[in-house]
Amino acid sequence: MTKLLIDSNLFKSKTLVLLESVLLAACLCVLALRTTFAEAPIVQSITLSGSLCDPVYSLSVSAVLMFAFVLWFIWSFWSNRFLYRVTGIEIGLCIFCVAAVVSSFAASDKRLAVTAVVVLLAPVFCAILLVQILDSQSKIKIVLVVIAALGMLSAYQCSEQFFSSNQMTIEQYEEAPETILEPLGIKPDTFQHFLLEHRLYSRGARAFFTTRNSAGSFALIAFFAAIALFIAKFKDRKSGLYKPLDLFGSSAVAAIVIFGLAITRSKGAIIGLLFAIVMFIVYLLFGDRLKSYRKAILIFFIIAVIVGGCFVVSYGLANGRLPGGNSMLVRWQYWHTSARIYADHLFTGVGPGNFAHFYPHYKSAEALESVADPHNFPLSILAQYGPLGLAGFLAMIFIPLWKVTSFNAVGSPLKIKQHREPFRILALAFLMVILATLLLIRPMLMSVAPTETFEESVYVIFTLYLTPVLVFIVGFFLLTMPLNAVHDAQSRLCDANITIAALFCAALGVILHNLIDFAIFEPGVFVAFWIIIACMIAADCRRNARAQFAMKAPFFSKALITAAGLVLFAAYFYYAWWPVYKSTGKMQQAYDAICAGQFIQAHSLLSAAAEDDRLSPTASNMNGRLYLQHYNETGQQQPDLLEKAEECFRDAIKRDWADYKNYEKLSEVYLLLGQTQKAYDWSLKATNLYPGCGRLWFGLAKIAEQLGRNDLAVEQYQKTIDIEDSYRRQFQIMYPEREKVVSRIDEEKYRFAMKRIKELSEKSGI
Repeated sequence: MTKLLIDSNLFKSKTLVLLESVLLAACLCVLALRTTFAEAPIVQSITLSGSLCDPVYSLSVSAVLMFAFVLWFIWSFWSNRFLYRVTGIEIGLCIFCVAAVVSSFAASDKRLAVTAVVVLLAPVFCAILLVQILDSQSKIKIVLVVIAALGMLSAYQCSEQFFSSNQMTIEQYEEAPETILEPLGIKPDTFQHFLLEHRLYSRGARAFFTTRNSAGSFALIAFFAAIALFIAKFKDRKSGLYKPLDLFGSSAVAAIVIFGLAITRSKGAIIGLLFAIVMFIVYLLFGDRLKSYRKAILIFFIIAVIVGGCFVVSYGLANGRLPGGNSMLVRWQYWHTSARIYADHLFTGVGPGNFAHFYPHYKSAEALESVADPHNFPLSILAQYGPLGLAGFLAMIFIPLWKVTSFNAVGSPLKIKQHREPFRILALAFLMVILATLLLIRPMLMSVAPTETFEESVYVIFTLYLTPVLVFIVGFFLLTMPLNAVHDAQSRLCDANITIAALFCAALGVILHNLIDFAIFEPGVFVAFWIIIACMIAADCRRNARAQFAMKAPFFSKALITAAGLVLFAAYFYYAWWPVYKSTGKMQQAYDAICAGQFIQAHSLLSAAAEDDRLSPTASNMNGRLYLQHYNETGQQQPDLLEKAEECFRDAIKRDWADYKNYEKLSEVYLLLGQTQKAYDWSLKATNLYPGCGRLWFGLAKIAEQLGRNDLAVEQYQKTIDIEDSYRRQFQIMYPEREKVVSRIDEEKYRFAMKRIKELSEKSGI
């Protein structure tokens, strides 16, 4: 194996070139899908039918990204000469993979761990693939055009939500609250009801993402993609290639994306954007001078991070919060709790995707919400993957960023013969493929309520399916015009410099934003983030003539690599995708059977689903809940249903011992069976897993009363009161304008607990 400074295009066969175009189109289609369809692969709700399919979809599109790289690698290996560009991601990726395997074995819910690892790693492999196949400025430009056009589409969706659909939802809620509450399983006048109203009236626009912060992070990425295209055109304006209207198109898209970011009202994304803009301006003004001091800048940055981290920790410990509004108060609670989680799992973390199960174990009593992420990406990785995982994750990001800050560190720029790049053909071809994806695949993913009239059907089709496609087409052509541009070597070098600088600043802006949020882990944002990293590295390869590994592999090595690829595919299919697909399909059928009142069939399907996926507790939990529901609906005349529910919940606990909910439900089963002592024991286990939950302490106290343990009941009722009081104090701090505190355990239970403390104390002479 040798290192060469060569143009890889000289050694690619026509078949390989065609394959690379197909793989690039596949990656862009996945990006288009993930940024136009909300995806929550490790948050599986058993109350909403649509959310059951999220893991299958996430694993499917992740497989496209991962095995696109595997296919390219094997195909290239069989070529006359195998060429591989070193990206700088590889070292960190290897470290992170080791940490992911170790932490997955330590995870409580191993199915969530497998899914989380796959969804996290797939975009990284996509980035490595794109570095290999983005071998021309035209391809890099097309990728940036797609990102920016999707950013314009996201901005359109944000504006539609902000000015129209959010208001319609509010009007629907005010007219008939049950239409919003019942599908979500929320009872009126509860704390969950309050949180729903708070989010509803905040009118946050989140586009196609799960949160407005995620929409803000993606807008930041899309804005710098548009800016890179605009400045490249602006610098070439004297050559006569571009007319003022062409410049207007790119600037208009950038302005629309900024507008979309603004109406998300994501403070973190806006701060990240401002930081990135300042950095970009500094680069444009002093870029050449700063390169000479990059080591000093790095040292200053590291010192600033250490000092800033020490200040945050010391301020938080001293004040119990961070400076700022309510969001910073709760973030400190997230971070402090996460630090306690990590302290008890120093080497492995709690396991990928398992943070939500462990957070209640450590959550403070006054904290209003339980969360699935600490809203800080280094802390999130540390708590789930351990220190080795954090080291690998940071290395994957910062080694490539460091490498692109040097110019001509490896060799001189590639001398490529000036030619007319087939930009028009490439642009139109990729546009057609993405449009087909948005028109054919995206509607299959979306669940829409049935319409009553033809006019309503036309309206739904136009607004949900056709309008987004039209907006994307407009953005695409605004950014690509003119389609017949020809660039000389000097303009290519200028384009590469601008692209690298813009994407470098965008990456740092997203990183800064996600020091106080988790938007980077939203699949659409994460894919876009790694794609801009890939574009940045690929542009640097064009500018800087990075060394490539080149080898002519013997037949034995080719066969070995092919076999390894097939084994990897088989392992993914049988252990990651197929069990989830089979189990999810049967759970979906069971959900439909439940809606039709066919409980026996539903039980059979859920039992089969649990067998199909031996790692997941979801089907067993769902089956146990159904047995409880079935028992209550039959007038409590079939105790055998409770015995089956007991079996299901015990099975769920074996598969995930960290989730307190299964323990709570098992205690409920034993109460109905009249086994009070067992009910108390399992309720106590649930309470130990969630010690900050007043509701659990209240239930435990009532069981203690049934056992005649009044002394324990008094202690547990008092614990209920203490937790509720601490929560109410924080509620008043966060919402001083509200005259009445929304009780978290229910006002009647709160007063009942105080009453029973007094009565039992007098009775027992305590």
